[in-house]
Amino acid sequence: MSLTHVISLRFVIQHWRLFAMRDGYTLHSTVISAEPVLGGGYLPAFVGKEGTRIIVRMNGALPTEIAARIALRNVLWRAHVEGRISLDPHPDETNTDQEQAA
Repeated sequence: MSLTHVISLRFVIQHWRLFAMRDGYTLHSTVISAEPVLGGGYLPAFVGKEGTRIIVRMNGALPTEIAARIALRNVLWRAHVEGRISLDPHPDETNTDQEQAA
């Protein structure tokens, strides 16, 4: 059974660590998406491990699905550059991809 959490932008990095990372690396199976809102527009979201869906509450909805996804990616990239998270793939996933490619 999957869960949905709605969080503020302030807590995105904390929830990314909880639901999209393992051993200090990002799980590249994490899906960044957007959630449509009543009245139009989209909020950024991601689906982390075990199907947990995180919807990011913002001051206002963004006009397109792509804009919402880019907004979340920008926040994550800044946190990566600042060293608060790592967007590098988890080594187990990298090895699995290489094994599958062989």
